[in-house]
Amino acid sequence: MIARLWDRLTLYLPVALMALLALISYWLVRTAPGDKAPEAVAAPDNAPDYFLHSFSAQSFDVQGKVVRQVQGAVGRHFPDTKWTEVEDFHGQTYGADGAVMLAQARRSLTNEEATEMQLIGSAQVLRPELHLAGQAQRPRAVYHSEFLHVFTETGIAKSDVPVEVEYGRHRFRADSMLYDSVTQVLELKGRVKAEFAPPPPKR
Repeated sequence: MIARLWDRLTLYLPVALMALLALISYWLVRTAPGDKAPEAVAAPDNAPDYFLHSFSAQSFDVQGKVVRQVQGAVGRHFPDTKWTEVEDFHGQTYGADGAVMLAQARRSLTNEEATEMQLIGSAQVLRPELHLAGQAQRPRAVYHSEFLHVFTETGIAKSDVPVEVEYGRHRFRADSMLYDSVTQVLELKGRVKAEFAPPPPKR
């Protein structure tokens, strides 16, 4: 029972997490303002070259349905590092099967190539419970951490600070984590604690 539960946890939640952050990071970078006309070369500094304030943007499929959405209080692009920073970050994706993924953090950082993204401060990724006809129910699943680092090219997601994973009524805590989407292995490191809720009473 425990082994089967853990297999389902490592299969569904991390894969969805990688897909969510990859899509959001790619979309956010691609919607940044285009290159400006050539200007006199100035000494590089760490000042932003543009800002977004209280912004919300959406991406649609060919049927006109919203598939991705990004919101933030303040967005900044830094020309010296080519990273985009968003304060009070909120991102959502909507799957064709009705699955929803929600991500939020006090701050996010995304590089220009959309290959690297960091969620910093009260980071949370949530997949609500899902019921599909003819399929087993997918329990609610949540990641909590103060820091989450995702590499979309290599399929690696990691955190070097404490993490908490909720899967249905079960909870897992660890000092750090490493997930490899190629091998579909989720490794919890350090002091690992698991709390398995008792099965519901039979009626």
